[in-house]
Amino acid sequence: MNKRILSLCAQSKRDAVKRAMMGHFKVSFISVLGEVSNAINDLKPDLFIHDWHAQEESQARQFHIKFGQSTAAIDMSRIILVPEVTPQLIAFASDSMVERFHAYSAIPLTLLNEAKMLLDAKEGNELQKFLRESKLSTFNYNQQQIDQKIENLYEKYSHDPKVKMEYANLLLRQGHLQKSVVLAQELMNKDPTNLRANNLLARIKMKMGQFDEALVLLNKANILSPANPARLVMLGDAFFGKGDLDTALQNYHQAMHLDSDYSREAGRQVGRIKLAQGELEEAVMFFKSAVSEDESAGFFNNAAVQAARAQDYSGALKLYESALHTLKTDRLKPTIYYNIALSHLRLSESEPAMKALKRALHFDANHEKAQGLMQKLKGTKAAS
Repeated sequence: MNKRILSLCAQSKRDAVKRAMMGHFKVSFISVLGEVSNAINDLKPDLFIHDWHAQEESQARQFHIKFGQSTAAIDMSRIILVPEVTPQLIAFASDSMVERFHAYSAIPLTLLNEAKMLLDAKEGNELQKFLRESKLSTFNYNQQQIDQKIENLYEKYSHDPKVKMEYANLLLRQGHLQKSVVLAQELMNKDPTNLRANNLLARIKMKMGQFDEALVLLNKANILSPANPARLVMLGDAFFGKGDLDTALQNYHQAMHLDSDYSREAGRQVGRIKLAQGELEEAVMFFKSAVSEDESAGFFNNAAVQAARAQDYSGALKLYESALHTLKTDRLKPTIYYNIALSHLRLSESEPAMKALKRALHFDANHEKAQGLMQKLKGTKAAS
């Protein structure tokens, strides 16, 4: 009775769960999903048994997707009770990292054994131990050591799908795309409902520029397990890569609507699209809330350089002026004002150029390029 179980079930299922666990585990019941976080903090449960129909399905989906991405999911296994275990639910399990779906009718027969097996397996799992340790505040973060640990685990447990998945992700991060493809495909061949492997393969395809193939994979996953914000962002990325900006925007906005935690990731991409579409005020709005001022200024600068190369100096000027509105500090203002001065000069507007240079030197009196250009302008003006 050392292990504790937290359960959210409809009243009609509580007695069945309690009887199944009697004499083996202590079960504490809660009534709504909003109580889960407090119950975890108070009770430190090892397992969460959740009745899928204790609330609306959309709420259950979003809860488990979000929970699967949290550190709490490392220490707490999850079993979800459903009327019938379907291929779609099995696919959702991999999407949300839920360990088991369990049929209502099998509660008296196998729920206890499922719980025991899950908890025993988690206790001795080296990958779980490593993931748990890496999330501790005392863990000394070193990416090289983490990568080495994953490689060591794969050498010992290459047959374990979860270990293979971590190693395939490592290969992708290291740029070994073909090796990562092989492992992701092996995982999918063994289990076509493994949506984590499916998503990984889609990410690799996008890295390779194969956006149509990525979309086939992502759309298949979206049918099996809809309304996953992370995958909607990936769909947006794939459509963005193809140049279908309107469909990309639809997916990014849907992701942000489902989960505000994706506002930064999706908002960054929306800002890039708005910039590409010339909707500068909207681009500024999204960049201000979603990216650092360095990254934002970089986006505008790259667009302005492209405009200048096309001899669209008015367009470049507007882009540099828009970049100023995304800044939260004065650090980048000297360089941007200097670029504004250059744009004015290309438009034969010497007075506005001089004003921009004065602004640049106001924020950085030692800005060498601004100093040099100002001296040149003053010399030209004196000669005339």
